[in-house]
Amino acid sequence: MPDLPQCEYFLVEYAPSPLRECRVPIGLFLFNSSGRLLRHAFTDDWRRVRCLDPQADLAMISSLPSYFGRLPAERLYDELRRMQADESGGIQISAPRGVLAADPQQEFETLFQEHIAPPPAVQQKRPVREGSRPWIHAQLSDALRRYDLWERFTRDVSVAEFTAPGDRFRIGFSFRPNGVTNYLHAISLDRDWNQAKLLAYTFGRIREKSKASMTAIVADPLETVGDSCRGILEDARIAIQPLSGLDPFLEGIRRELRIQ
Repeated sequence: MPDLPQCEYFLVEYAPSPLRECRVPIGLFLFNSSGRLLRHAFTDDWRRVRCLDPQADLAMISSLPSYFGRLPAERLYDELRRMQADESGGIQISAPRGVLAADPQQEFETLFQEHIAPPPAVQQKRPVREGSRPWIHAQLSDALRRYDLWERFTRDVSVAEFTAPGDRFRIGFSFRPNGVTNYLHAISLDRDWNQAKLLAYTFGRIREKSKASMTAIVADPLETVGDSCRGILEDARIAIQPLSGLDPFLEGIRRELRIQ
């Protein structure tokens, strides 16, 4: 294996006080083994600096790229070593760190992402809309746990053996008390028209190959929404169970499974 080129890099860090350990890396310089500058860059995102020091002089910090840019390239390595030894003021230079780099440009990108670039923004999850299928599924899951049925049910049930290889559709829950597989699946009658058709088709294929029953768990009220979806489910011989009657429904399942 050939020897990899030896490089060194410096971090430019903002420190509110030389007496404090807290520092924020804001710039990166990468040199080859002979001290020749390969690449450098500074952040343009000052959120972490403001978080560490709300009174930070951002105008001064933002001028650093121009300051270093005016220095002759052959002086940069020595200037950084001088600043690193000085350890005074709000701008600190880390001790040089060695790194083996088969591709110095790619290594610089990796180091910049690791030390300087802000972390990716965390996307906030949208709240689950009441009455939607995920919301109904969550209500059903909570109820199964309350009635000690969670571990007795098969969850996220594949249907590929009944429909077609590779079918990714999955039914929420199933249990098999007396040779008949009973399926439970959350569905929104006011929005899941396509889901109702898919569930009806899937249950039809299941019944062709096994003894089974299906119950669609839905939100309330039944009388105002979902006529089309309800008709599709009823034509497919899929029972409909509103959440408002879920407690006695699950009590019946407990008795069927002989749970005390």
